[in-house]
Amino acid sequence: NYMTNYEHYLQHSYDAVKRSESMLTMHLTEELEAYLVQLFANYMDKPKVNTEPVCIKLLECSSKPVNQRIPILKQVGDECLLINSMEWGKRRWPNETYYKEMGQTAYVTRAFVKNPPDMLYDDLAVEFETVTKILRNCRPL
Repeated sequence: NYMTNYEHYLQHSYDAVKRSESMLTMHLTEELEAYLVQLFANYMDKPKVNTEPVCIKLLECSSKPVNQRIPILKQVGDECLLINSMEWGKRRWPNETYYKEMGQTAYVTRAFVKNPPDMLYDDLAVEFETVTKILRNCRPL
């Protein structure tokens, strides 16, 4: 039974997220949980994050047509969530809540950029603190 790297990452992510939820006694909806597992697995597969300032990506994104905006908003939200959770380069952050605010903005905009809205992204914005704590707890020690 041959498993790809990605399948291994997915399994590891799933275990890490589940373990983190139970350690923190926090429980996500299945949809949010699945989203975090994917995000964590994708990151392990190709950790290229924060190569370009998120605020610039958000600004440039606003002038693009909706179908081009959607993946950028998701990517910015995901990137901010990862940076906020893993606390990468924290000393250089503009302030404590910068990535949380940018991430929430990206996710909420992503949720309502189309009709009907995609409430998964609204949930990610609303639960940003919670999902941050869960992901932070998945960090390798």
